[in-house]
Amino acid sequence: MAGELDRAMGRLKHRDIRTRRRAVRTLVELEDPESLKAFKSLLNDEDSWFVSKALDAYRRWAPTVGLDAVQDLTAHSSLNVRRCGANLLDALGENGTSIAKVMLDDEDSVVRRKAADALLTHGDNKAIEAMHQNANDAIRSLAMRHRSCSKEQLLNGLKDASASVQIEALRALLNRDEAVELSAIQPFFGLQSGTVKLFLWMAKHHPNNLSALAEKLGPQHFHDITKHLRGNVDDSSDVLIQTLIETNMHSIIARWLMGKGAQEDELRWDMIGNQDVDIIERSKLLERLLGRANEPDVIDNLKKFMATNPPELLKVACENLSTAANELTS
Repeated sequence: MAGELDRAMGRLKHRDIRTRRRAVRTLVELEDPESLKAFKSLLNDEDSWFVSKALDAYRRWAPTVGLDAVQDLTAHSSLNVRRCGANLLDALGENGTSIAKVMLDDEDSVVRRKAADALLTHGDNKAIEAMHQNANDAIRSLAMRHRSCSKEQLLNGLKDASASVQIEALRALLNRDEAVELSAIQPFFGLQSGTVKLFLWMAKHHPNNLSALAEKLGPQHFHDITKHLRGNVDDSSDVLIQTLIETNMHSIIARWLMGKGAQEDELRWDMIGNQDVDIIERSKLLERLLGRANEPDVIDNLKKFMATNPPELLKVACENLSTAANELTS
């Protein structure tokens, strides 16, 4: 086999292109990683067919041959060749981190991203620190995702000149549920994404400042928060609901109650009778009782509420509820 390998490698230098192509096919069929050294020169061939076959050979055998073989690709002047090398970094594992660090500064964003991915998976703390110090915004953003990031690094990320780095740092802090000063988080109250996590974090760590965040929220944000509560909080004894009640997050509580049954009637009627709650939300809470209008507790609470002389809109809702009770009992 060694003789056949040597002969095929020798024919790669033949003047006749057909002879050279047969030699390439022979080398591929031999399935011997030793033949990879013969393909190195083909990376610079003027014929794209030979370059393509050389890249195929590197994809197949370079991870087995090792670091030097991948460096043939990553140090090449051709973008396609370097991208091929970048795609092989992960297969090298920890052995490829030294190359990946160098490739963080490649002019091509795809190469840089592949290098960063390899470091995030296989790099040590020094490698990740190199990413934190990189001049490229995208690389620093990716560094914020690594499990080794310290709280200090994430706080520094919040002050980075790049908005994308700031967002990744914020996301990591919220995901880890890190307790930090309100002043570090407050600049991000106007964000259009990640609002649910930010709201839940605020409710736990800075509940008295929830209203400041709520002022920055739009209808979609309230919808997303309510959706999360309905899917994750079963009853009003939950510490999160109690926090929202204590901090007067009436609108969110009222919306959460829309999907709750008789077990939450005490809180429901408190919301209906609370003048600080938006009148539309109070009206909707009454409307949601139409299917239960003939229940004794509902009838009793309705009478008590009507005795308070509520606003006209709520009177109409109460009358509709009373009419529904009569229809259900007749």
